[in-house]
Amino acid sequence: MRILQLHNHHAGPGGAMEVLAHEAQLLTAGGHAVRSYTLAATEQLGLGPVRAGLKAVWNVEACRDVEDTIRAFRPDVVHVHTPFPLLSPAVFRTARKLGVPSVTTLHSYRYSCIAAICHRGGHICEDCIGKRLKWPGVVHRCYHDSLGASAALTLGLAVHRAAGTFHEAVDRFLALTDFSRRLLIRDGIPADKVVVKHNSVPDPGVDAGDRPDERFVFFAGRLLDIKGVRTLLEAWQRSAHGDVRLRIAGDGPLRGLVEDRARADPSISYHGWVAEEAVCDMMRDADLVLVPSEWYEGLPLVILRSLAVGTPVVVSDLETISADVLADGTGEAFAVGDVGSLAAVLTRLAADRTPWIQRRVCARRSYERRYSPTADLRALDAVYASVVDGARPG
Repeated sequence: MRILQLHNHHAGPGGAMEVLAHEAQLLTAGGHAVRSYTLAATEQLGLGPVRAGLKAVWNVEACRDVEDTIRAFRPDVVHVHTPFPLLSPAVFRTARKLGVPSVTTLHSYRYSCIAAICHRGGHICEDCIGKRLKWPGVVHRCYHDSLGASAALTLGLAVHRAAGTFHEAVDRFLALTDFSRRLLIRDGIPADKVVVKHNSVPDPGVDAGDRPDERFVFFAGRLLDIKGVRTLLEAWQRSAHGDVRLRIAGDGPLRGLVEDRARADPSISYHGWVAEEAVCDMMRDADLVLVPSEWYEGLPLVILRSLAVGTPVVVSDLETISADVLADGTGEAFAVGDVGSLAAVLTRLAADRTPWIQRRVCARRSYERRYSPTADLRALDAVYASVVDGARPG
């Protein structure tokens, strides 16, 4: 098949851009022809939040470019990764006009929440779920803390819902988890259009050597409140972790807090931003990897990388990230944002390493079944074939 990928880059590093490139490699290796059309981040183009929000309503220039690309490349499927803000959902209508089916990956919750994360004021927020007009997002200035930008993006979603873009022009929404699928259905998207298609990461292999003498748990990611960094640091201080160390890799607004804790507590090591290969090495040697997120993360790549090297995980009990972990026996969940609950898990780990060693086989097995490149390519092939068959005349 011939696959045209569409994507709107964002200013900071993110999983969507990584998935875009990874899937392009997978598809090419699988015998497909792939072309990508992307737009730069709004910050790189010098566009403010309001202008970017208005572009999200209907970007005529982007639609014209996409139409030219479709006519030149003649794809069988258009795969939209992130249309917000500059591409705009109008690109789905462009593909439909030219008779090409389209699918989109739900890297975030932007179709249902203009903030994209269903999180506000330090708590989970579903105020806009199920509402055709995402008015609460405007009231709370959820897009870039701007009333004008929030109103513009809300208008874009309302226009395309009213025009039937999401019901008629999108052939499949690819949710990363069962939870994400159900949320989109609750927001009004037809159930038969939403399927679960997990992301994948390259296979780094499992080190069959002896476990390192130094025991440690590992956190890798952006240092943000919604990533549960404060909860992790407080839980570490409260836990009876013995000779187990905490290693943290990443960067972000809470870097200063992490550095202060590392200076004050010799059991904490801060490594800054670490290259992917080094992250995998540390994951492989860790007793477990911590994912204490406090928002509806879709499917954090850090979990997939940890399972790929056979290391179990501890996650917050938000269903979107904990359901498969618990079902596959690849780790434990603690009450989201609950310092005492996480501290209890860390204390049990320090007291007895055996259950976590036993989970390593389950971790690797889960990766191979759900999140390997082979499983991903098989799922992509099935989705593409289904929409292409559906687009053929009866």
